[in-house]
Amino acid sequence: MVSPKALIKKLFGNESSQALDSEQTNDSRVGQLKREFAEHPTKGLNPHKLYGILEGAEQGDLKAQSELFDDMEEKDAQIGADLGKRRQLSAEREWQIVPPDNATAQEKRATEHAIEVFTALEVEDLILDLGTGIGHGWANLELPWQRDGAMRFIEQPTLRPHSWFRLHPDDQNCITLRDHSATGAELWPLGWVQHRHRAKSGYVARMGLHRMLAWPYLFQNYALGDLAQLLEIYGMPARIGKYPKSATEKEKATLLRAVVSLGQNAAGIIPDGMSLDFLEAANGRADVYQAMMNWCERAKAKAILGGTLTSGTGEGTNTNALGNVHERGQMSLIRSDVRQYAGSIGKQILWPMAALNFGIEKPSRAPRFYLDTGETEDLERLSKSLPTFVDMGAKIPLWWLHEKSGIPEAAEGEDVLMSRAGRNPDAPGMEARRGMPKAAQNPFGALRTPASRPPLAALRQAPTQPGQPSYYRDATLDQLDDQAQPVVDAWVAQVQQLAEQAESLEQLQELIANAFDDLDETELAEVMATAFEAADLAGRATVAEELDEETGNAD
Repeated sequence: MVSPKALIKKLFGNESSQALDSEQTNDSRVGQLKREFAEHPTKGLNPHKLYGILEGAEQGDLKAQSELFDDMEEKDAQIGADLGKRRQLSAEREWQIVPPDNATAQEKRATEHAIEVFTALEVEDLILDLGTGIGHGWANLELPWQRDGAMRFIEQPTLRPHSWFRLHPDDQNCITLRDHSATGAELWPLGWVQHRHRAKSGYVARMGLHRMLAWPYLFQNYALGDLAQLLEIYGMPARIGKYPKSATEKEKATLLRAVVSLGQNAAGIIPDGMSLDFLEAANGRADVYQAMMNWCERAKAKAILGGTLTSGTGEGTNTNALGNVHERGQMSLIRSDVRQYAGSIGKQILWPMAALNFGIEKPSRAPRFYLDTGETEDLERLSKSLPTFVDMGAKIPLWWLHEKSGIPEAAEGEDVLMSRAGRNPDAPGMEARRGMPKAAQNPFGALRTPASRPPLAALRQAPTQPGQPSYYRDATLDQLDDQAQPVVDAWVAQVQQLAEQAESLEQLQELIANAFDDLDETELAEVMATAFEAADLAGRATVAEELDEETGNAD
């Protein structure tokens, strides 16, 4: 049997044991990182400076780009709010850890241990920290390991600033800790969650969504500055001071101070013999700057959330349908995010714990982490559509209904909600309550299903009158069936049409009551009259036969 130390070296390398005893950022070689202050490269940002920052990141220097991205998210309300919303939509999901398929007893114990560890963590904070990788393209969280007897487990992972890292000059996908060397210090195995978030494809330096947002951020700041300058210049009337030719330099300076003071305080004094003229404020156009700012806002919303209507930057002519389309696009991004978070957590947290404590060597046999992305259907729409399909003969499994509605399935012996009919043990519906599935009943189902029995079938079950041959009654009812069925079918079709329009039994009752006077009774009256005549003739024939029998007996 392989010893734990040998297994650690086999799976994670020779330096993996260092991370179990200490955090790498406590090492003296990278200790200066904790004493650094951000340089805020957004100060004085212009296209030339921005291009240099992005190009330097591609060559391995991630510090300036990382600090630029942090500044953008901090200073731009649109970027901060939309990215925060996207991260929060993932972090608020319910998490679960499950064993692999056909799990062994050892793998089930590893799953139970992982659940116990994660219950003690702030999982929402963990997801929010991993979510910083959306803008940067990656996020590195340091893992503090603890020990409980022979069991190893992690405590709350710590997000380290992106500016602490650089790219290895020989490998554009290898991130190292900045130290005094040209390549940086390699990250210790088992010491980090190295999350790579593919918001866009490319090398590590170009995977971040902030690369796409940097230019709209710059252009919007230019437009905002120009707009502020426009309002400052053209929002006030021009003030012109006039001084005589004989004015001294001191008098000129006094007049200038008075002109400036009038602009700020609306009050001032000037020497005698000088004058001030106020000109009408110039008509500057602010709409061109506003148009540029609106374009930048929409561009950022599209990049982060996949649309504009879920971030409040849409036009005034938006419809609810367009909003639903944008929301579905946003949810597709969230589903992609949570799958990437789950992959990093499973491979870089759950698998190492399972390997260290339970000897599970394959990542595919480690416990699996999930964030619930189940989207339930609208319950009102589901309750109206399902009975229709059931009446049409669709065989819909109960598990599908529970999954789509989000309503959990009751366990054996668990109390369940019941209808009033279900509370009576002899009433219909008890089969479903006892665990025997029963098709849902649609109150309009009988109207939508063609009658399987003739309208007069109940009369056929009535007992024959004494002395009346059955063939007389059957012949009469057959004729009445044939003639009355088209009339009844027309009535049923009319009521069925009303049922399709009605949204409730009360509305159906009202529609039928209003349409009662329109039902054509003439044809049915003629059919019934004919039937009564036939019945009368049948009765006369019966009496005649009985008289003949009595006369024959007398003879």
